[in-house]
Amino acid sequence: MVRPFVSLLVAASATVVGLVVSWVGATAHAALAARFEPDPAGLALGFVGASIVGCAALSVAIHWVGALVVGAIHGLLGLLALVVPFGNPFAGGIFSPVFQITRMLSKVDPAFGDGATMFYFSGTALVVGAFLVGAALGIRSRRLAGPSSPKAVAVSSSLSAVTLVGASALLLVAGGTFVQQIFQLLRYDAVSAAIAVVAGVLAGLAGLLLRWSSIGVILPATIVFITGFVLFAALLPLPPSFPGRLPAAYGLVMIAGATFLAAAIGGAVRGRDEVIEESAVL
Repeated sequence: MVRPFVSLLVAASATVVGLVVSWVGATAHAALAARFEPDPAGLALGFVGASIVGCAALSVAIHWVGALVVGAIHGLLGLLALVVPFGNPFAGGIFSPVFQITRMLSKVDPAFGDGATMFYFSGTALVVGAFLVGAALGIRSRRLAGPSSPKAVAVSSSLSAVTLVGASALLLVAGGTFVQQIFQLLRYDAVSAAIAVVAGVLAGLAGLLLRWSSIGVILPATIVFITGFVLFAALLPLPPSFPGRLPAAYGLVMIAGATFLAAAIGGAVRGRDEVIEESAVL
């Protein structure tokens, strides 16, 4: 019973600390980037915060419970942010619990509120949460079946690459569009919200594929993480009309990539033998 508790403690602590650091850094970086001013401090904080958030996924190396619980919370709040339609949120629109949470955080610190708004309403929380839940269930299920065949590993690796890249691309485009529609045009966009939900479904499937291969997830996850950092650091400028500018500027693709990569590494470290050995206890 020690491992589940430790994994939950690690996952929860890493999530809270990582999100706070990344929100503060990303909000400052995005504000200065909009004025084409360099911000090495915000850039560093955003990167460090995303890496700490990834440590929550790394907790699967200890036990799958921590990732499952944290992922379920992320996923639920992320889903509510996308599927609860409301009008002008600043003029008495339909009650949105997630929007109320972000406003309360804004009263503590505007950077918290802005960062949380982007994290939840872009679909990043849903993508990260769905992947963590899928990864936890996938790694847990290893003890219920025999070793994976080379063919199963190859197929799993290919599907992982497609689903991870697809989820990240939809997060960037559809998530950015949804945030833009809500907070710049003050309009709920059901189409972009639905596509962002699809991104979450793809991420959850990618997490489940850790059942067959952790190694196969590492390469596409690394690509997503590096791409997210490049976009966050503005090394790859995006045109002003591109809706993915907001998720890129706030390092959201980088956070998703860090989660994917850390979970894959944690799954590889955990290994099938340890999971089977633990089954006698659980």
